[in-house]
Amino acid sequence: MKRIIITGGTGFIGRNLIRSLSTYGDCSVAVISNGPNSKDSFVGDTENAGTVALTSYNADIRNIKSISDIFRNERADTCIHLAAKISVADSIKNPQETIDVNVDGTINVLEACHSSGVHNFVFASSAAVYGDAKKLPICENQPLKPLSPYGSSKMLAEQQVSLYKRLKKIENAVILRIFNVYGGGQASGVDVITRFLSRLSNGLPPIIFDDGRHTRDFISVEDVARALLLSIKLCEQSIKNGNNDLNLPQIFNIGTGIPTSMKELAEKMIKISGLDLEPIYDKEKVDSNVILHSYADMTKAKQILRFVPKKAIDEGLREMIEPTPAKKRNMPKSIE
Repeated sequence: MKRIIITGGTGFIGRNLIRSLSTYGDCSVAVISNGPNSKDSFVGDTENAGTVALTSYNADIRNIKSISDIFRNERADTCIHLAAKISVADSIKNPQETIDVNVDGTINVLEACHSSGVHNFVFASSAAVYGDAKKLPICENQPLKPLSPYGSSKMLAEQQVSLYKRLKKIENAVILRIFNVYGGGQASGVDVITRFLSRLSNGLPPIIFDDGRHTRDFISVEDVARALLLSIKLCEQSIKNGNNDLNLPQIFNIGTGIPTSMKELAEKMIKISGLDLEPIYDKEKVDSNVILHSYADMTKAKQILRFVPKKAIDEGLREMIEPTPAKKRNMPKSIE
């Protein structure tokens, strides 16, 4: 039986990953999450996880003793590291906490993996490491020039993953630079889609900062979960083939390779909602540090990881805006 540890497993991506693991085969999953209600949310959100054996731990990845004890107890062969502070705005207000969690916490998890004999390490990084890339689409070998403490923290964490791999403290490592992930159950207000959706749910038009030309690469959370599973398989295949002696981890963009402008996004969501509205353009919220265009070159992920996104943005938006009764429980709450 495969034994997998997921840090941040009750988060947005983690919950979807656990549901996807029900199709992965015979495996046990230990979820590490932090927060007063983490165990309750873990049980409620993984009721459809199928036959996967699930164990839940409440721990902070900044606590090296707690994390090490869990890893020694579980004796897992794979770790998927999702736990992180993900808010760019919060990282600007409180950069030290973001660094503590995203960098020092990642080092703690890596060290726990090393000391407990974990073979495979999959790290959820972010396209924020690229900053305002000048060459589009963005490929994995472009220079990393993050524009926020959050992006910087992910870049520094990637460096630690690479170091542990180079020192052979981790046998296999995969880094996924995830672009703009979205989907049902995402916390309201953390990204542009849920902000637009919250306005539309109250019959209000989306507010677009600047002129709406900015583009992003929106990837569904179900596709991200599938990319994580493919990363595990890549690590396992590397061991099977005896091809695990590379000094550096495999790094892949996880997006669709298709740019969508903020204007297009708002118009799509208004149309699906069936409302007669026009977006509001707020020219006073122009930020010179905001990235103008960002979308992924998916060549490497397709060729090596065998990852091809399946869900188009229109389908994903329709599922969020016109949810089935079963999905309504996961809709983001409306805000004024």
